Amino acid sequence: MVGDRQDTGKVVLPMGWQHLTSMVILLALPTIWPGPLGWMQGLLAIPIMSSINELGAHRTYKLLTNAVLAATAIAALIGSLPALVFACTMLPVGIIIGNAYDREESPTKSGLKAVAVLLILWLTFWIGYGAATHTNPYREMLSSMDESLTAVATMYQSDAKLSLNDKEEIAGTIQLLREFLLQIAPALLATTAVITVWLNMLMGQWLLNRKATTRSKWPQFRYWRLPEQLVWVVIGSGIAALVPNEQVKTYGTNVLIAVGSLYFLQGVAVLAKLFAKWSVPRPMRAFLFAIAMLQGAGFVALAALGVADIWADFGTPRPDHDTAV
Repeated sequence: MVGDRQDTGKVVLPMGWQHLTSMVILLALPTIWPGPLGWMQGLLAIPIMSSINELGAHRTYKLLTNAVLAATAIAALIGSLPALVFACTMLPVGIIIGNAYDREESPTKSGLKAVAVLLILWLTFWIGYGAATHTNPYREMLSSMDESLTAVATMYQSDAKLSLNDKEEIAGTIQLLREFLLQIAPALLATTAVITVWLNMLMGQWLLNRKATTRSKWPQFRYWRLPEQLVWVVIGSGIAALVPNEQVKTYGTNVLIAVGSLYFLQGVAVLAKLFAKWSVPRPMRAFLFAIAMLQGAGFVALAALGVADIWADFGTPRPDHDTAV
């Protein structure tokens, strides 16, 4: 089909074809080359969100059907249907946040709903895949993490420049890290879902704002707010994480880390609010955000800042309408 011709003389695909192409690429490429390109399926909600708001939900569903059929044909040819099925777990996320944006629903409410749905679909996929292949995907994931840490330990043990004491300290540290990571694996899974949904919402909003001729249907990210009631989950899980009982402590730690990832993003929003208030140059903002996010202490500090936003007045205006649930 011949695309629309702009004044510049360039031929541009019609909008429907643009969205369809994006969906097929993000569905099919990760199944063709899952190692280097597997991360792309995590961005699938962006073209869905954009399509719903530019073409409408009904037409978007038709495009999604065609995109899944095309990607299925490609995956069947190369024998990677399970990877495609897993990629399709992102489809409901795109539909949820796309409809929420179109209806001007709260971004926090729609985001939490999308995270819950994504986690349920991931667990359903792994249970189904495990039953079909007679394997335990969760145990395989834990084994993969353990093998990676074992490889790191072996690398240090073979380093002739390190003293025996240094090697013993490193081995002890890696062993503690191994035990801790295996303990908090469920929290890492939940945090991955939170970050995935957040990135799709943020990038989808940015893309629509770039194209839109009217005001954004969601407030700026720095005004996104979590429901205040959620802080009781933080308090309860924090207390549970301090209980001497090992099982209760494990549950509490996992919940605390998972909810902490939400407040980490809330802290990022507060920091963005403060940067805007202080008129910090954009390159400096990016540099400071990178430092805060890449440091382990930065995660804790931003999460604490997110919790403090419930009670503290940082001297920045709230949006005209409440965006909390």
